[in-house]
Amino acid sequence: MAQTRIVRQFQSPLATGIAATAICLVAVALFWPLWGLMTKSLIGALAEPGIRAADPKLAAKYISNFTEGTFFFLLINSWIWQCLIFGLYGKTYPTDRQPGVGIWYTCVGFISGTVAILVLSLALGSWWRPFSLSILFMPKTAEEIQMAIEGWELINFYTLGVLIVQIPSVSLFHKWPFAGKANAPLDGLGVFMTSTVVALLVWIGTVFPSLANLRLGEEQILTKPFNSWPAYLAFGQAFIWWFLIPAEGGEHYPMKLFAKKQPFMGIAGLVIALIGGFVTPIILRPFVTTYNLGNGMNPDIAVASLEISVILFTLLWHHLFEDYPSAQILPNQAARVIARIAIWLVGGLTWGIFWLDALKVLPFGANDLGLGYPPAGPLAGQFALIMILAIFNTYFDKWPLVRKVSVSTPAQVPVGAE
Repeated sequence: MAQTRIVRQFQSPLATGIAATAICLVAVALFWPLWGLMTKSLIGALAEPGIRAADPKLAAKYISNFTEGTFFFLLINSWIWQCLIFGLYGKTYPTDRQPGVGIWYTCVGFISGTVAILVLSLALGSWWRPFSLSILFMPKTAEEIQMAIEGWELINFYTLGVLIVQIPSVSLFHKWPFAGKANAPLDGLGVFMTSTVVALLVWIGTVFPSLANLRLGEEQILTKPFNSWPAYLAFGQAFIWWFLIPAEGGEHYPMKLFAKKQPFMGIAGLVIALIGGFVTPIILRPFVTTYNLGNGMNPDIAVASLEISVILFTLLWHHLFEDYPSAQILPNQAARVIARIAIWLVGGLTWGIFWLDALKVLPFGANDLGLGYPPAGPLAGQFALIMILAIFNTYFDKWPLVRKVSVSTPAQVPVGAE
């Protein structure tokens, strides 16, 4: 009879986390240039007439938006749907051995993200020309390139709606009211459908007025939330971090201080996250401007970048360092949660300050290595690293640092058969 056991290269979770972090840094440094070159080549072939007709800066912006949009959907959105909402359903369908499992599920993510882009554009493209497939993928004139840029920007940041709506449906509301009411994948389908409706409303209500150019004569008919797109991004990233705390090592705190049953626990967590979303940028903005972090970068973009750095370190500690310290190491729950939050803040802000200075030389930052691929920039570059470490843990189970091996156990001899 064959059984499986877990074999670790390192017994210490800290050693495993350090090794896994090194692997992920190398992986993202390879991934973004390859992704950028691949997407640039693909859209360059599909949209060659429009790119040739457009101003070089306009063409570069179009290619960059396509690169980011496909990354957001094929990796970020699909991971949220597959991992968080559907609970990795079907992950081991063709095989239970790594790295085959990870490769299979990464391909599933690419397919589901591609389908989502097509559904979104087909649903809207008949009436909104910037969303039509011919404009998005095959613009033929400079004017159509400009229209495609607007379409891709709006589609790209549907991801913001996914992040700030669909993650809390799991991290704060624990899939209420579907959890325990239906078997997988039907419970995930219920969460996905209801949270998608809210995500679409958030997208239309905040991203559209932030990025769309709609006028009535000379009158701009939209008002930007928070008065600017960078300020809204700063709010959004702070909001994300606060609603991640209960699920990523906070052991349901701080919302558990106010309620212990759903949906009241989720509502409490949502209120806390909203307050944190408003207050955190106010705290960070003077720090950014005083020390000129980002070297002339828009202060709100620099604030958002610092917030993503803390999100990154929070997820890094959860996925790769296994929420160290564990209950076995630090039995007192309050001390344990406070220790993790201190690690997230110190590590995240340290990385964030380093990132704002180093992104100009990193291949997943603002440096294209002379190869001409679209740079990721201060925000997307960090999300690229976040997705590499999340996929490394959830799809690949930290293979080869952590492996499942088959062991043979002797067949039991029936009593009296000796």
